[in-house]
Amino acid sequence: MRISTAASWANALNNLSLAQDRQASANNQLSTQKISTDLMGYGRGSEVIASYQSSLSRTNSYLDVAQTVSDRLGSQDVAITTLGDSVTAAKDGIMSALANGSGSTVMVDLQGTFSSALSGLNYQHNGQYLFAGGNDAVPVNVSTMSQLGAAASATSVFTNGTIKKSSQIDANTTLQTGMLASDLGTQLMGIYKDIQNYNDDPTTGPFGEQLTDGQKTFLTAKSQEFNTVYNQILEQGSLNGTLQKRVENTQASLKGQSASLEQLVTNKTSADLAKAYTDLQQAQVAVQASAQVLSSLNTNSLLNLLR
Repeated sequence: MRISTAASWANALNNLSLAQDRQASANNQLSTQKISTDLMGYGRGSEVIASYQSSLSRTNSYLDVAQTVSDRLGSQDVAITTLGDSVTAAKDGIMSALANGSGSTVMVDLQGTFSSALSGLNYQHNGQYLFAGGNDAVPVNVSTMSQLGAAASATSVFTNGTIKKSSQIDANTTLQTGMLASDLGTQLMGIYKDIQNYNDDPTTGPFGEQLTDGQKTFLTAKSQEFNTVYNQILEQGSLNGTLQKRVENTQASLKGQSASLEQLVTNKTSADLAKAYTDLQQAQVAVQASAQVLSSLNTNSLLNLLR
């Protein structure tokens, strides 16, 4: 009788290796709940999965940008509101002085509203000036009406650049959301400068306990100019609100796309856990059986027969 165990050993070892591979695969599926840990494990479906994942990554990138833009627009809304409130307060202060016929506190009151206006124009978001137009310096470089009055012109106190922030919030939409301090505040600074210079001019000022007819006429005109500026700021606030709504709608759309793509990827990559558990049990049985075959071959080896 011819005794040969080499082929039997090779076959048994191969069966054991295959059973162990199936066991490992089933274990991975149960632990990760995925069919495979890399695209190669999905065969022909890998290209479709890769396409879904690429689209999902791109969509989530747009979502990140849209959130950044939304946060910035929220800060701009606060800044523009602050600026508008300061203009309203300035007008109200002048109207109160006119109603009382006294200008004794008008400059103090206007300095307070001026400081508030600067807070709006020099507003910061994430450590950067919102309306700086790409520059790092403070957009308006004066802090008092006296400094403004001494400046060569209202325009000269603005140090902002000219770059208006733009962002691509989806594949087809790029929005210009940035605003410039000089666009928002040049006319306003001009009014404050006129009032300061009028008050400092000995032929027309200062505003005292009793307002003169000339002073009343001047302040009435300036209150109307403040009203005009307020309407312009209100328009900028409305524009900012429109941009906020558009970004909000885009975010909602992108979130829907992201959820759909995530579901598509899940459908393609998720393991059938019930099947994986069955495969694991079958693989474990196969491993045990293969191990028993190897043990039997070892017992019945040629060396043992010759003993």
